[in-house]
Amino acid sequence: METRLRFIPLNFNWVALHPQPQGVVQVIGGAFFGTFPTIFYRYLLKQLFEQGYTIIAIPYRFTFRHWSVSVSLVRDQVDLRQMMVEEAKRRGYDYKIYQEKPTDPKGNYYWLGHSLGSKYIALLELLSELEFKGIQEILGECVGKDQENEIKRCLEGVDFQEISLKNQGTLLLAPAITGIESAIPFKPVANLVKRLGLDVNPTVDQTHCLILKSGLFNLFSLIAFANDDIAKDTVNWIKANLSNRLIQCIDLPGGHLAPLGWKNGDRELATTVIDCLATFKEKCDRISPEI
Repeated sequence: METRLRFIPLNFNWVALHPQPQGVVQVIGGAFFGTFPTIFYRYLLKQLFEQGYTIIAIPYRFTFRHWSVSVSLVRDQVDLRQMMVEEAKRRGYDYKIYQEKPTDPKGNYYWLGHSLGSKYIALLELLSELEFKGIQEILGECVGKDQENEIKRCLEGVDFQEISLKNQGTLLLAPAITGIESAIPFKPVANLVKRLGLDVNPTVDQTHCLILKSGLFNLFSLIAFANDDIAKDTVNWIKANLSNRLIQCIDLPGGHLAPLGWKNGDRELATTVIDCLATFKEKCDRISPEI
């Protein structure tokens, strides 16, 4: 049976269906590079595919309003899974795993984020508490009424279980929870825009506040890079505040763009990512979010 990596477009995502999948890895890259994930992250995705994972490469969506993107990411996955079942049947592939709920305790679904793509995953983790808490209780004093109203609009008609990351391991590569500077790299201009009252929602401080209040983030790991100045502040903050929740915290050589590669890439990183996913699988039955 053919096992060559081949991406097909399904429901605005790029999907590589494995003939006999042992898991599903949902990948969100950083700004610009993540817009073309099958090109810039191909080496890493190929290594995961060869280990038996079906890959969902989710194109990065640029916006200042990050809540709406996070909610839409998982809302898209509901229809996507049915499309994957139909496509797998057509090809004669095993499709049972796509009929499972991603929140199933088997732990067959994973999220992999790089750079700013990690923030979208972090916001999804926060919204996972909606199954147990109200929006106001989750947001607390961290964000203003405008963001609360935005989230309510995004969640109209949503089944909270559909946007839950429960039992789904999250692996963050060089996570960069940043503000407007991620979109405007020229610092004086970014500072001017901030003074005019414009920034991403939620801001860095708001995101940190939300994460510290959350009872989740109990099934996630971090991979950081020694020469990474872009993710340094976020990585240091995670190590200082969430070290007791991390499954693994791994430091590797290289810079912020270490996950990128087409034909050639960072072999040590790829092996480490594969090992982290295996660890999630081992831990998933024993670890559940404490709400």
